[in-house]
Amino acid sequence: MDSELWANIRRLYEVEKLTKSQIAQRMNVHRETVRRALNSVTGPPVDKRGRPVGRKSPSKLDAFKTYVQNRLGQYPELSGMKLFKEIQAQGYTGGETILLEYLRPLRPARTRAFLRLETRPGEFAQVDWAHVGTIQIGNAKRKLSCFVMVLSYSRMMYLEFTLSQRLEDFLSCHVNAMDFFGGVPDKINYDNLRSVVTFRVGKEIRFQKRFMDLAGYYLFDPVPCGVRRPQEKGKVESGIKYVRTAFLAGREIMSFHDIQKEAVNWRDGEANLRIHGTTHERPIDRFMSERGNLHPLPGPGFDCSIMESVPATRQALVHFQTNRYSVPFRYANKTLTLCATAQEIEIHDDAGRRVARHVRSYEKYRIFEKPEHYEGLLAERKKARATKRIEVFLTLAPECDAYLKGLIAGELHVGAHLDKIQDLILRYGKAEVMSALLHALAHKAFGADYIERIVHQQRCARQAPEPQEISLLKKPDWAKVTVEQTDLSLYDELFEKTEESHERP
Repeated sequence: MDSELWANIRRLYEVEKLTKSQIAQRMNVHRETVRRALNSVTGPPVDKRGRPVGRKSPSKLDAFKTYVQNRLGQYPELSGMKLFKEIQAQGYTGGETILLEYLRPLRPARTRAFLRLETRPGEFAQVDWAHVGTIQIGNAKRKLSCFVMVLSYSRMMYLEFTLSQRLEDFLSCHVNAMDFFGGVPDKINYDNLRSVVTFRVGKEIRFQKRFMDLAGYYLFDPVPCGVRRPQEKGKVESGIKYVRTAFLAGREIMSFHDIQKEAVNWRDGEANLRIHGTTHERPIDRFMSERGNLHPLPGPGFDCSIMESVPATRQALVHFQTNRYSVPFRYANKTLTLCATAQEIEIHDDAGRRVARHVRSYEKYRIFEKPEHYEGLLAERKKARATKRIEVFLTLAPECDAYLKGLIAGELHVGAHLDKIQDLILRYGKAEVMSALLHALAHKAFGADYIERIVHQQRCARQAPEPQEISLLKKPDWAKVTVEQTDLSLYDELFEKTEESHERP
């Protein structure tokens, strides 16, 4: 690093107040070089042996630098190619790139001048949408965004905070802003947001389809700014800056509901009542003369709801933005349509009928269920259990079908009687209960109580002891286990074969 470079770096930093990155870009050096130069106060930095740090080898351009500087002093707009050819004629053997890099910091910085335009009342509005931090909602931390629309003539501001930058939120903010102003401007300025512009090459612009549906509904003309020209919507850029410095700075955000409420109070009680720095009038006063030039609202607000096709799970739940919401159980495993606004969620079937409604949650990984969505499911399960109970009873014996019809004809509680018959089988065995059932069927005595009395009579006639109940303290559920009874006639056949084998010898 020579003295000239060291001195220029320090001058740019101390006098012109440029940042280290700006100095590195202007001088075409690394930021580390700038840092070393600023750390050395008495002269160019040197190493431990006293040698200049970062010394460059002699350049082929060194002998022509004085000539180049003099030519630029006389003709600042002289092109690099023109100078390259001139020094080539004088014996320069280096490349053009070295010359162009040397010229970059020598040329005066070009500052663009912008013409300030004032618009007619109702002619223009400007819109911007910016991230302004994060906010904790329940178990989720979500990004907080600020939507601002400013009427260009009056500087009347509409302000709203959102928890995402989805297209539907962007459209909803427009609808709310139009309602706030009570009308629609002729044109609205935007930068090249993805919510507005999907494709742009030069003057060829392709707008987002649903955004154009909104523009066609409210009859305003969207006007995107030029690429990298945010100054074309400087009024709303200043509005965003004003929100950051005058409203958000130093404010502790406790909840999304609070920040929305405080924003409305600040907007109506301070922002639109202040003396504006450019117009030197209050925006609310200028708005009174601008309101009549806005186009009237077309009627009902534009539908900005999120619409998605969602499959319901086997548990009758639909998934939306990490959360799950219940639907009536009969829609399990079916595809439904979800419509979400900022406040609630509605779910519709394929015929367009609303089948469920929930309050929209901005937390994450939560499940929201309504008990009425599962009431029918319990009845269906009881019906299934009753059907299974009848099927089991009919398999006991062919005569059970006739006995079941008798129970039904007697208008008895069929399920309760079948359960009691099953309990008798567990206690006395299938053979005894079926014998009693056939006896009851022959006498048209329908009911579990008749069968139980017949069993007791038959057992008393045989002087059979009452079966002992087994109490399982550690595994009480085992007492409900049903064991299939073995046909004892197999043993009779076995004994008969044994007797025949003994008689043959």
